[in-house]
Amino acid sequence: MFHRLRYNRHTLTIAAFLLITSGLIAGLPMQASGQGTLSMSLTRNLGIGLGNIIQGAFTLHGSGPAEVQNLTVYFNGIQVHYVNGNTISWQFHTGDFPAGSTNITLFGIDDSGGTYRATRDVFILSEVMGTAIFGGVIVLVIVLAIAKYGPILRKKRAGSSN
Repeated sequence: MFHRLRYNRHTLTIAAFLLITSGLIAGLPMQASGQGTLSMSLTRNLGIGLGNIIQGAFTLHGSGPAEVQNLTVYFNGIQVHYVNGNTISWQFHTGDFPAGSTNITLFGIDDSGGTYRATRDVFILSEVMGTAIFGGVIVLVIVLAIAKYGPILRKKRAGSSN
């Protein structure tokens, strides 16, 4: 009975570790508020989102008050997307932009010439670095599983051969 309880506790520990690790990789939507009521958020579609560190496919969502006529997205001051209206949902891939520190700005203009701005600083990982981090997490999980359950499996295998 005690052995079974200890086995379940180890299983729960591994499951919790995997859940926490996948939560870190998944990341949460990153939001930024600007002046007025312009808002912007980044949602991970596929890839890595660890706080402000991103790599992969993302969707930028933004909205402003009804008076906003257009929205423009800038990466480090360079215009990368433009829409008419007061809402935006734009998909992008980090591989299309240089790796490193990046300022993402959503800029809007209303019908009377008023301006709105929301900004977010992120760090774009290169494809190679993102793959290395993801691979490293997988290797770490495998090594921990082998270290934890390898001796148990060896004992079971040795016991079954007698």
